[in-house]
Amino acid sequence: MGFDLVYASDLSRVLRESRAILVDIRMREDYAKGHWPSAYNYSYGELEAGLVRLPANRLVVLYCEHGGSSMQLARALSKEGLKVATVVGGYEAMRKEAEKGHKNF
Repeated sequence: MGFDLVYASDLSRVLRESRAILVDIRMREDYAKGHWPSAYNYSYGELEAGLVRLPANRLVVLYCEHGGSSMQLARALSKEGLKVATVVGGYEAMRKEAEKGHKNF
């Protein structure tokens, strides 16, 4: 089982159409400074250690600051049988799309 890639320009559509859960895996301090509306915050470490149970029946879209950590975690969680995706470019790409006033935001 693999994981999907979601581009920032498609994020709103993917969330809406799939009823996905959006998870910010950055540290709480970074999340507090700014995050995507409706995103839950569970750190990479919490998820990797299994301290948080994610739903197996819904798509979970992960993002970090630039996309690398969320891709690693998506790979690991997909091996556990979860339906997972990661945002390419992470929060940085999401912010840039929002700043452009992209129609999908």
